[in-house]
Amino acid sequence: MSGITRRWAARIAGVAATATLVVGGTTGTSFAIENPPNVNLTANFAVVATTHPDTTGCNGYKVTGTGTATGNPSAGVWSQTEDACTATIPGKYEIKGTAMITEPDGDKFKISYHLTAPLTGDTMVYPTGTFSILRGEGLYEDATGSGTMKATVNLLDHDHVTANLSGYLRFYWQI
Repeated sequence: MSGITRRWAARIAGVAATATLVVGGTTGTSFAIENPPNVNLTANFAVVATTHPDTTGCNGYKVTGTGTATGNPSAGVWSQTEDACTATIPGKYEIKGTAMITEPDGDKFKISYHLTAPLTGDTMVYPTGTFSILRGEGLYEDATGSGTMKATVNLLDHDHVTANLSGYLRFYWQI
């Protein structure tokens, strides 16, 4: 009987020591989220397009946009800049850009994206491609991640552009 008591006492002491290490010994330690949260963001924004200065290598547009982003993991202000070129891939728009999502509390993260869409006579364009997390501030300071991006653009209505991002974001936090 005393052997069973000693084993249980040892187990309880081990659990208590582990709890002390976890609670008391981790202050200031960074922890990674084990299962990255799913990115499922929708950005609705207006754009201003101007003729790209490189009329040979790009032959397209410089585009800036602002609006809102909603979804997971963030909601806030969307701001972007991009080059939409027609000369780099035959028969397609090639769109390379960056966007910043800024939350009301100041946390933010920046993405880069690369999209393509067929050049057609239609006024609706549906660019698709990928995005990558470049950096962040606040909660997203060490954020990494990537995924797919799909946009809907009406070339006659620059006030209502939509982009959907789906993928993964990994970030760390301090305790």
